Formats: sequence, structure tokens, C-alpha cells
Amino acid sequence: MAFLVATLVLSDSMRGRAANDIAEAMAGTDAVVQGVALGEPGGGPGDPARSVQRSLDPDIAERVAEVDGVDASASQWVGFAKLVVDGSSVGTGTASDIGRNWVADPALNPFQLASGQAPTEVGEIVIDRSLADNADVAVGDVVQVLTATGMHDATITGIATFAQADAAPLQRTVLLPDETVSAWLDTAAPTEVLVGIAEGADRTEVLGRLSALSDAEVVDGPDYIQTMQTDATSPLEFLTVFLLAFAVVAVLIGVTIIFNTFTLTVARRRRESGLLRAIGAERRQVLGGVVIESVFVGTIATLLGIVLGVAGVGVLRWVVGLTGVSLLTGPSIVSPTSIAIAATVGIGATILSAWIPARRAAATPPIEALRESAAEASGVSPARTASGLVLAAAAIAGGALAVWTSSPMWLGLAAAIIPALVLCGPAIVTATARRSAPVARRAAGVSGSIATGNLAASPRRSASTALALMLGTGMVAMFAIFASSLTSGIGSDVREGLKSDLVVTSATPDFATIDPTLAGRIAEQPDVDAVTSLSIAEGIVAGKAEAIGGIDPTALPAMVDLNPIAGDLADLSTGGVAVVSDDPTLLGGTLEIEFERTTLEAPIVAVVERSTGGFEAPLYFVDAATLDASVGHLLDALVFVNLKDGAAAAAEEDVQALVQATPGSFFETRDEHVANSGSEIAAFGNFIDGMLILASFIALLGVANTTALAIKERSGEIGLLRAVGATRRELRRIVLLEAALLSFVAASIGIAVAVGFGWALIDVTGGTEIPSVVVPWSRLAVTLVVAVAAGVVAAAWPAFRVSRVPVLELAGRDR
Repeated sequence: MAFLVATLVLSDSMRGRAANDIAEAMAGTDAVVQGVALGEPGGGPGDPARSVQRSLDPDIAERVAEVDGVDASASQWVGFAKLVVDGSSVGTGTASDIGRNWVADPALNPFQLASGQAPTEVGEIVIDRSLADNADVAVGDVVQVLTATGMHDATITGIATFAQADAAPLQRTVLLPDETVSAWLDTAAPTEVLVGIAEGADRTEVLGRLSALSDAEVVDGPDYIQTMQTDATSPLEFLTVFLLAFAVVAVLIGVTIIFNTFTLTVARRRRESGLLRAIGAERRQVLGGVVIESVFVGTIATLLGIVLGVAGVGVLRWVVGLTGVSLLTGPSIVSPTSIAIAATVGIGATILSAWIPARRAAATPPIEALRESAAEASGVSPARTASGLVLAAAAIAGGALAVWTSSPMWLGLAAAIIPALVLCGPAIVTATARRSAPVARRAAGVSGSIATGNLAASPRRSASTALALMLGTGMVAMFAIFASSLTSGIGSDVREGLKSDLVVTSATPDFATIDPTLAGRIAEQPDVDAVTSLSIAEGIVAGKAEAIGGIDPTALPAMVDLNPIAGDLADLSTGGVAVVSDDPTLLGGTLEIEFERTTLEAPIVAVVERSTGGFEAPLYFVDAATLDASVGHLLDALVFVNLKDGAAAAAEEDVQALVQATPGSFFETRDEHVANSGSEIAAFGNFIDGMLILASFIALLGVANTTALAIKERSGEIGLLRAVGATRRELRRIVLLEAALLSFVAASIGIAVAVGFGWALIDVTGGTEIPSVVVPWSRLAVTLVVAVAAGVVAAAWPAFRVSRVPVLELAGRDR
């Protein structure tokens, strides 16, 4: 419950903080005039799926100011600007490096000075407070700013906040004076114009007059704020989904633990229930007693979980932050809805888990309840097993059909494998215990035989305990397969096509940050044979935003083999375009690409099978000069370097020193770049592993809990074993072997299900980024070993405790 509450509160905080900060910062803006949107909207900075907007006219601000009913207006320029301190760029992760002009009108300026003064002269800047804290700089410090036009010296004149927040959501902001912004950000026209409507003016009429402006669209203030709020939170929605998925798994595991606990405790009170029935208690009274008990247990646990969850939000935020995902700072927002959801799930899951054993206890005849008997029957229902096998067959067929037809519709049927395992679990445990008995006897003697016999004697309880561990192990295996497949898919182009000796990469994987002058400086090194760079811009192709790469068509093929299957890349220099595709018939067609400033209509002169690799790998290539002419100055995303034959190691070191002295750039050898391809997901993979370990830990608590209760149930049997000569060591061995065998069965099934279902899921839904399924067998083997070892560790304490109990006390305990 603590995990679930922390997840819900973190999700509420991310959305709520962003919404509140943006609404407060933009409160004075009644409307925004911006460029006409091209293509499909959506996404955020650095996302090639977002829409592109046409540039505004240079005189748009003056025309807006002359509109009747406009009280105030302010031009807003937005571009790339990265802070550099002592030769090192500041900030990594998901936040964007944004440069804006300082708006003089405080009512329209979303930023407020926290200290210092506004920038007024060329070379003066203001930065947001979060950026200042990260860089450890203050007013008066001399820094540098990397923009599309190169590196610029600057002096910090002020520290600003975004309304009351330290920074705008998912942004690191450098604010420039109007005198600087056009030259530094390489833009002749503002990105948008912020508008304040005069008091008393008819809002609808003013918006209509603004809409009449040519080549511009007008967004009402509330709509603009809502769009900003959506853009600020949508990049993190996937994180909420992942966290909630783990929380759901934790709840499911908890349900099995509670179910096992009530099954054993209710069974131990069979005689008590029988006496109550014998003296006149009705079934509903016995049932009600157990349900009320579960309500008390669920309520207390849920209240504690809510308190721990709210207190643990900071820890969860810190863990997520380790992945490079930038979360909003500030106090947590605890909504009544989230608390109500948590309370309903917590108490409801406890009642549901106790209901089945409570019904069994209430339905047991008084005479039967008064007899000495085990907590559950040792037999396995044939009807239950048959139903499970039918579901398992349907699930396997669904997975096969999903892969055969490439239709996700059949994946729902494949998911039936989980209820199938629930139904078949007792039969699987019984069969495994009986088949492993000879091996266990040879390995551990009588202790092994007793351990396997204990599993077979309580198949339903053993199966439900295994289910909890199976879910945890299955989730670990599933995400391991997903991460390996995604990493392999992203890096396949690099592994197959990269030929250059050295590669210079950007500081962040989703944004180009390399100074465009670096390639020329590297080319001047005496032992460098050739250098070429890749720049990336966003353009609209067939109504969809795509990444467009700018290359030197004669130099790049020597560095990266794009594997042309039709046409000639050299023809890009005449204004053509190359398309990444496996369809050679595209050659000779015409492609229209809409950019922010211009529209490029070019013939398709080449078709290539590979791109340059990475999340932002372009699907279309044009000549670098053509791209610069269409969108203006661009930073480089990658730089490829070939050394001369026989060049000494010192040549590589010289290039590395040059790169290290250029902020926003990272140096890699060919082998390092191939190895790091797809590493963008490594940090997030570590976060996933951490969450899965937590879910597995909850499952192991269930192993320990069920083992302790089962030991207590078998106290008389254990006392008898001690009485006939079993040593404490042998007793511990029996318990640990039982836990090891159960953990092995659970982990093996979890991994098998993850491989089968994960294969179908990734094959059907992976798309172009995951062209094939890669199963990390070595990691899955380690997962199996760790799961078994963890199961043994979880059972170690109950085994130790029972081995220390005196023989007479054990033999005298009432089962």
C-alpha cells in the first residue's frame, strides 16, 4: 500500500505542480499569436513526433500591438541555449535547454526576478534558479552560452523563477535581452507574441481581429495554458504507467500473501469454528467474524501504508531522478481521490483475500470442523486442472496467432496464461514434488524426501505462494527481454553501418548540442584523414513530423554505410533527398518537406536501408547545405572522424582533448559507440530493476510469511520428527529445501511465461524500434539463481526459529 500511495501521490504531484506553476506564470496572458501548426500535434521538445510551426513575419509584434482591444503585447523568441560553466555544459536528462528573451512587461513575463536585475546589454543573461543551483553560480559570475550560432561569453545579471517554481517544467532556461536574442538564437522573427487584452474589451471580438492576421494563428489564453500543461506532463506519463504497473503487481502479490495467511489461520481455528457452530452460531456469524477481522487488518495496514507512502514520495522521486528523468520539485500534492483509491484497494483486497477461506470455514459442518485435520486437502481437483489446461492451450494458441497475424487482438487471449497457472498451480506443484523426490532423496537423504512430501501435502497453499514469487520473477524477466530487445533494435544500425574510427556525440541523446565549428577544428589535426557531421531538423512529411538529417553526401558513406539499395547519395548535393526504406520503387518520386521557415520539394534520389542509429535517427537525408538553407544554423548531432592509416595513439588523444574542451560534446571510439548504442535506456532500465526488486521483495516476504505459518501448522509433526532423532540442522534443511524447490518452480514458470508472452508482445507491438526479440539468456539464468537463493534466505529465519523450539513444546502444540 505504501508503494501504491507513493506512486499515486508522485503522479498527482507531477501533474499538479506543472499545472499550478504554468497557470500562475501565464496568468497575465490572455492570448498567444503563434505560427500556423504544420502536421500532427503532440510530443515535446526533442520528440520527432511533435508538430512544427511555421515562422511568423518579422513585423508581427507591431501588427499585433495595433489591433483594437490589445492592451499589451510582447514578442517571445525561443531557441536552444545551453549554459556552460568552466568549460563544462550544465544539465543532462530529459529537461530541455531553452533560450528565451527577457520580457519587459511583468504582466506578460512568466519569469520573475528572485535576485539581481534584468539583462539589458549584449552578453548579459538571467538564468532560472534551478539551473543556478545545479551549476553552483550566482549573480555576477562569468559563464558561456552555447547556441545554434556557437559559443558566447556572458555575465549572469539575475536569477529568476518561473512564477514561484525554481524552473519551468522540464526546462533549463537562459533568458537573454532583446538586443542579443536574434543573433544568438539565429531567428529573424519571434516564435510567438504574448497578448494582454484591454479591460472591458470584448474578448471574442479581439480574438477575431487577431485571427485575421495573415500567416498566424491565435490561441486563447486558457487553451494555451492547457496545452502547455499537457506538454509538460505528457513526457512523464509513461513513468506513471510503469509505476502503477509495479504497484498493481505489488497489490496482486499482497493479495496472495493475505490469502495464504487467512487460509492457514482460519484452518488452525477449525475446532473453534466447529464449537461455535455446535453451540448455535450460524454460518453468516462465522463468516462475518472472519470478514470483520479482515476489515480491521486491512484498515490498519492501509492507514500505515498511506502514512508511509506519503512520507516515501521523496525517496521514490529521488530513485526516479537517478535515471536522468527530470521531475518537478516542490511539496507533494496529496489528493483525496488518490487516498480514496488507495483505501478502497487496500481494504477491498484484504476482504477479498479473506473471503474464500472464510466461506470454507463457515460451510464446514460442525462435526467435521471438530476433527483433527490438515489445513487443506492433499488431493488436486481433476476438474480444476482440466480447466487450467484448456486455458493454457487457449493462451498458447492466442500467442501463436498474435505472432502469425501480427495482430495485438490475440494478445488478450495469450494473457489467459495467468489464470491458467492459477488453476493448474496445485497440479504443477504436486507433479514437481513427486518427480523431484528421488533426486531430493539422493541429494539430501530423508530430509529431501520430507521436503518434497510437504509440498505435495499442501498443493494449493504451495501453489499460491509460488504464484506471488512467479509474478515478481516474471516481471523481472519480461522487462529484461524488453530492454535487451529495445537496446538491440536501437543499436542495430550502428553495429551494422558504423565504419569511422571515432565518434563525437551530443551531451544529451535527444538533442543536438555539438558546436558546429568542432568538425572543422578536428579536421585541422595532422593525423585526421576525414571528418563529417550530421545535423538534424524537424520537418513535416505527409502530415507527420519527422527527423530530417543533413549530411555531406560524399564524405558520410566513408564513415557510415547506409546500405543504399537504389540511387546514388551523391545526388543529394543537387537538392535531392534520400529515404530510409526497404522499398526501391520509391526512387524517382517527389517528396515535400515542410520546415518552420520554408517548404522543400525535392526528388527522391536514393533509397537506403539503414539510418545512423539512436532514438533520433533520421528517416530522411538531405545535403547539409540544403538543410541549413531551409532552417538556418543547426548544431551538430554527431561528428564522425577517420584517422590516417598508421596514426599513433597520440592522434586519438589529441582529438579527445579537443572534444573535451568543447562543451556539449562527448568523445567515443568506434567500439565504445557501438557498445553504447541504445544505452539511453540503461538508466531507465536500472530504475525498472529497482522497482522489480521491490516487487520481488514483497513476494519473498510472502515466502517467509507462509513458511512461518506452515511451520506453525505442522508443529506437532515437526515435534515428532525431533522426538525420533531429527537434529536441528536436519530440520532447518527440510524447511530450506522446501523453500528452494518451491522458489525454483515459481521462478522457472515465471521466466518461461515471460519469454513466451514477452516474445509475442514485443513481436506484435515492437514496431520499427524493436525489429526482433532478443532474449538475454544469461541474465535470465542469473535471475533464476537469485530467485531461488532469495527464497531460501526468506525461509531461513522461520527455519532457524523452529529449530530452537524445545521438542516437548513442539509436540504439545495444538495444530
